[in-house]
Amino acid sequence: MTSSDAEARIAAAIPPLDDRARERAAAQDWDLGLLDPTDPDERAVPIRLAHPAFEDAIERGDDELIVDGRVMNPRLHLMIHEIVATQIIDGDPRVRFETAERLIAAGRDRHDVLHMLGSTVSDQIWSASHDRRPYDRATHIAALAALPGSWDQLAQPAGDRPAR
Repeated sequence: MTSSDAEARIAAAIPPLDDRARERAAAQDWDLGLLDPTDPDERAVPIRLAHPAFEDAIERGDDELIVDGRVMNPRLHLMIHEIVATQIIDGDPRVRFETAERLIAAGRDRHDVLHMLGSTVSDQIWSASHDRRPYDRATHIAALAALPGSWDQLAQPAGDRPAR
């Protein structure tokens, strides 16, 4: 992998940091420029910084957080971000990075793109843990190809969704 390819993967994999995240890092005396995003332990730092409400919930010991009217587990949300980041940076599956590039090129918000990609991971985790199904690469790749349409459909209020 070339250095420009690695940089593009890292840019796609790590959520953008806002002023609050940068202030939080500065308060901890962290120099974000010294972090190695190819190191899974170090890339967890900017992922957590990009989610201050989730980090606050974890520090309080909360197992749930309501975001946009949806109940979320803050640890699970951050874990899914880390899985997506690892898949993009490692290039496995390769189509994950290609999908990220496609969605970003279509004008989608970078952080929303990571959530879209994460939805396909969480579907696989749900199938494995709830339905006891093995990982299904073909279904996973098809779910990536269905983005952003499948994501946009989920974002519609239940009454506005087309019948299946």
